[in-house]
Amino acid sequence: MDLTRTCLLSIPLTMGLWGGASINLAGQAGLIEREGLDLPAECILGETCWVANYVDVDPADAALDFHCNPRTYNGHEGTDFAIRDLGIMVRGVPVVASAAGIVRSVRDGMVDVAITNEASRAHVKGRECGNGVIVEHEGGWQTQYCHLRRGSVRVERGQPVERGAPLGLVGLSGETEFPHVHLMVRHHGEVVDPFTGQRATAGCGREPRPVWRPDRPVPYEEVALYHAGFSDGTPNLEAIRSGLQETESLSTTSPALVLWVDIFGVEAGDQIRFRLISPDGKLALDHDQPVERAQARRFAFAGARRLTPAWVAGLYTGEVTLTRVRDGQAREHRVIRKVTLRTGQ
Repeated sequence: MDLTRTCLLSIPLTMGLWGGASINLAGQAGLIEREGLDLPAECILGETCWVANYVDVDPADAALDFHCNPRTYNGHEGTDFAIRDLGIMVRGVPVVASAAGIVRSVRDGMVDVAITNEASRAHVKGRECGNGVIVEHEGGWQTQYCHLRRGSVRVERGQPVERGAPLGLVGLSGETEFPHVHLMVRHHGEVVDPFTGQRATAGCGREPRPVWRPDRPVPYEEVALYHAGFSDGTPNLEAIRSGLQETESLSTTSPALVLWVDIFGVEAGDQIRFRLISPDGKLALDHDQPVERAQARRFAFAGARRLTPAWVAGLYTGEVTLTRVRDGQAREHRVIRKVTLRTGQ
């Protein structure tokens, strides 16, 4: 499934519940310039959350992030910090203020439903951000947090918030297909890429001056192999992305051993290699899969059928490696998972 257009956000501040007069923070200059922004969610980047899409900085029709890579889509004005699956969303991941400020406006009450077709897209037209919060900061800065979970918004308009203050929970409201928080940063009304500190229309390849906290820099993820696991047949994608399939062990009589992976940010020309190593050190699976087109999110899998009465019992190691060649150099990104095959299970 191509999810390169997952979160179209170009919402006028006067639309719907986002209206209201500006809150005067004049005379309080430079907090974000001095101290920077934190992540908008209580998560660890690369471990419990991942960037699904960056700001589109190309002023024309191309979709390019600040590194001139296609880790975005045309017109995307924020950074999408995604969590692993719907199960994690239900448990609750707090969305927090990236810097101290005053809540300008809020919206809550929209259902958490993934956009699956044009009818569902039309249903949220004018409310693409879903449930969300805008915080106004000193020096003409604003941060906007979108797609919060219904009923989770904890702040009110005019309320002061400190850095890290809970605003709500990561959700699936508005125009989105997977649970994440969309962070949009503005300075004097213009969208800014927090990874460069420059206007979103400035173009790519420029010297970055990020507005993230200098003591907690946010690294760039060119690709993220964010979830992987095993199944004994064709993986159930819906169950996996709902957080309903956690396989720690399988039977030695399983008809097949399948290794699967979910990835953010694949590009045409990438190679995905699946390797499965049995307890005796032998290769049970070694399969290469080429990527033919760029996708914001790609699910892939490969497996081996059982050709003997039973698999060797014990611990199997699965490796998924994505290799990308750029500027003549190959870079590898790898995720490793393990599963135990038990007799009589």
